[in-house]
Amino acid sequence: MAHDHDLAAAYELIYTVAAGKDYRREAHDITALIRQRNPTADSLLDVACGTGLHLSHFRHSFRHVEGLELAEPMRKAAVNRLAGIAVHAGDMRDFRLGRRFSAVTCLFSSIGYARSVDELNDVLDCLAAHLEPGGVLLLEPWFTPKQWISGPVDTGTAADGRRHLTRMCVSHHAGTTSTLTMHYLLGEADTGIRHWSEEHNLTLFTDEQYHHAIRQAGLRDVEWHPGWRDQRPRITAIKPPLAGSPDPVPTSRRNGTARRLGPGFGLSGRWRRT
Repeated sequence: MAHDHDLAAAYELIYTVAAGKDYRREAHDITALIRQRNPTADSLLDVACGTGLHLSHFRHSFRHVEGLELAEPMRKAAVNRLAGIAVHAGDMRDFRLGRRFSAVTCLFSSIGYARSVDELNDVLDCLAAHLEPGGVLLLEPWFTPKQWISGPVDTGTAADGRRHLTRMCVSHHAGTTSTLTMHYLLGEADTGIRHWSEEHNLTLFTDEQYHHAIRQAGLRDVEWHPGWRDQRPRITAIKPPLAGSPDPVPTSRRNGTARRLGPGFGLSGRWRRT
């Protein structure tokens, strides 16, 4: 059985060291996408923020940032990292923080933990409810059914000078549920070697289901952009301004790296660029 600090440490070692995930660069790129759609954006909520690695960079780009995290070991690590920043305990399917933000993000495929289309709709309703008029949603979806490949065993090793970590992961799916079973070995000179396993179930939603959930939440101007690795895109959408208010930024001034998509866009599991 892993201790809370083991879970958070293993997560960070695997993704920052073994997988080479560049949180600084990602935060920079995400901030640019948000500002292209709302140049005056000055507040951000990161939903399912994990250990706060993205927030640690967003805090330098936005006047006010907050996080929301369901897994308590991850939330504790974020609180320790982000002195003075509120990291709320909460479920992305049903939370109410009592304020709205210029931007709301839900990153690294956390949306896949919604277990059904109804729950996906609930998540998007919550995200949209925490956006100001003219605010920007940025979502990183999980794999679609067409993208998913079951079976391969993925391995990763990482070390930070004090801790040594090995993770092996095998995946399969049943229907639209993908299951990842992960086994960890974490070794430290003073405490020995610890082993634990985790199982993660994420839903394989289609592009159309994401698009419909975003639209039914009242968001518009849905666009798809390249993201982390080839088949992990980003989606942006905007909460319409109040009647009589100007569009935060006209479409013609936005960066031309993505195409605005309407119903029946049919991406076949990949983003489309112009």
